[in-house]
Amino acid sequence: MIKRALFLTIILVLFSFVLRAVSTQHPVPLKKSLAEFPSVIDGYRVADREEMDKRVIKVLGVDDYLMWTYCRNGFCIDLYIGYFTQQEKGAMIHSPKHCMPGGGWAPISSKIITIKTKEGTYRINRYLLQKDEDKILVYYWYEGRGRVVADELHDRLYLLWDRLIRRRTDGALVRLIVPYTPENERRLQEFTKALFPILKEYLPS
Repeated sequence: MIKRALFLTIILVLFSFVLRAVSTQHPVPLKKSLAEFPSVIDGYRVADREEMDKRVIKVLGVDDYLMWTYCRNGFCIDLYIGYFTQQEKGAMIHSPKHCMPGGGWAPISSKIITIKTKEGTYRINRYLLQKDEDKILVYYWYEGRGRVVADELHDRLYLLWDRLIRRRTDGALVRLIVPYTPENERRLQEFTKALFPILKEYLPS
């Protein structure tokens, strides 16, 4: 764990030097605004649309986002998508592992799982947390420049490569949250499968 953290730190330091050395990059807009995202997915309908404070948006550096709650038959899924037309120091995707424990949620387990869909197979993060007697399950991944990536280190390496070769650093964080039970996880997986092809209509390849 320590070696991995040290390696990631070295990569981030090298990345900061590369950012200074390579000044030209091309901001890439979404194919369509997230405001046009479907209000119904797999029978789940939007029940709430949350908005971030403008100061928070400025600190994050996110260019477009949505924080919507989808519900079906009393069961709800919180969906967050944050998109960056380009990433640079002070405006980069942050891992949920860095921010969610700050709200009093203690991590229980974290692993990478595989989601199989008709369009393909994707590796995403499964993150389980607990506060008092409550447990929440988080699925999240990084998506950008035609890739779906679970591992934060791999995402940073791809970001470095694409900055150098393609002059692009656009990308998104996709995160889903539900109260944890085995049945809720089954529902979350089905919703996630339905979400992947929709994302392709919005995120640049």
